[in-house]
Amino acid sequence: MKRILLFVLSGLAWVAYGQSETVYSNNSKTTYRTSDAFNSFNIEVRGTFEVTDDDRDVKSMSHDGYLEITKTSFGSRRSIKITREGNSLIKRYYEGRTEINFDPEGRKWLAEVLPEVVRTTTIAAESRVNRFFEKGGTAAVLSEIEAIKSDYIKSHYARLLMKKPVLEKDYAQVVTKVSGGINSDHYLSEFLQSNLDKFLRSKEASEAVFTATNKMGSDHYKTQVIQEALRAQPATLEGVRAALVSASKINSDHYKTEVLTSLLRQNNLTDAIISEMINTTKSINSDHYRTVVLTKALDRELSATSYQRVVESAKDINSDHYKTQVIRSMARNTIDEKVLREILTASRSINSDHYRTELLTSLFDRQNFSDAAFKQLVESGADMGSDHYKTQVFKTALDKSDLNETKLVAILQATKSINSDHYLTEVLSSVAPRVRSGSDGLKQAYREAARKISSETYYGRAMRALDR
Repeated sequence: MKRILLFVLSGLAWVAYGQSETVYSNNSKTTYRTSDAFNSFNIEVRGTFEVTDDDRDVKSMSHDGYLEITKTSFGSRRSIKITREGNSLIKRYYEGRTEINFDPEGRKWLAEVLPEVVRTTTIAAESRVNRFFEKGGTAAVLSEIEAIKSDYIKSHYARLLMKKPVLEKDYAQVVTKVSGGINSDHYLSEFLQSNLDKFLRSKEASEAVFTATNKMGSDHYKTQVIQEALRAQPATLEGVRAALVSASKINSDHYKTEVLTSLLRQNNLTDAIISEMINTTKSINSDHYRTVVLTKALDRELSATSYQRVVESAKDINSDHYKTQVIRSMARNTIDEKVLREILTASRSINSDHYRTELLTSLFDRQNFSDAAFKQLVESGADMGSDHYKTQVFKTALDKSDLNETKLVAILQATKSINSDHYLTEVLSSVAPRVRSGSDGLKQAYREAARKISSETYYGRAMRALDR
């Protein structure tokens, strides 16, 4: 089975196929060796190089440069050693241990093997990029990158390309071509992140970056790129929308949450941006992570539209606990009565009377509603099955200091849903002091509620509370 070894060290990267690979380095040079049952290939390198335009010969190297290429096939061993002495390159060719004149056999063999070497290592990469760019610009370098097999070498050449004066109008093409040819999420994310300051200047390139993240299999790397893109540019509605489309395609709820919460840490987010982000939470399957994002969003001052988006997202939360947590977080701020209707609709999907009571009591505690909205809240409490929890809701409503007769009548009418004489009497006894000084209509509403009590003992207790 073939294996791929990716090596990055001292300016050399190599992708080789074989059964055995060894790489080692010291301060002076780097050695790479690979072998299988039939062949072995060895390169030792030091310094920097420049090759001829046809990639078939070495035309210059740094003062400390050294290159040795050795290949053994079926027992036949050939090698070339290139060193620099003064301003001259000394090239020696060996067959086995015997040195043969470099011309013509050595030159011929070097011409055969060097094109493979330069395309599978970073040897002479910078000079080659310079050469291609001078002759054919960005398109020529992209064409060479396409011909390279190694993801690391592709990304290395792409990073060198972006150091050239690439036109802004070509950024999108660079992103599309490079991302289309690199399979490794690691090297693709590395390339994109290292050039985001340029790519995000162009709308087309920005879109190409986010499109490139969609092809990544790793949520980790996808998240890194999207987060960095959001940090690297001012948050615009258009840019955030593109980022959120990519974020919605992240499989992991954990990483999706990282992206959304990192966005929420930015300053000067418009309500439109926050609204788009809240809408994206619908793609989070985990009740826990969706709640994390929604409650963090609720730390900000939101518009009625954004509150509605929160409620819409909360409706899809399965857990009564987390659904209640989100809506209770909403109650920390003043809620529009239109939004309240949405909340009460969502509350009907809460099966637990315990959690529904938590939600309703938090709304009574922190909101001041019109008579109509107050009545809706009370009626929502009456919809519960438990008389115990109904009583908690009604008594919390009675703790409000601004209760007028309309609101008191709403509570009295809602008490008719209580089946337990004990709990009904408890609520009526609590409301009695307010009714006692009220109008005849209010007292009549009290008496009508009390008539539902079947126990003479409890009925008498409720009526005496009114007459005290």
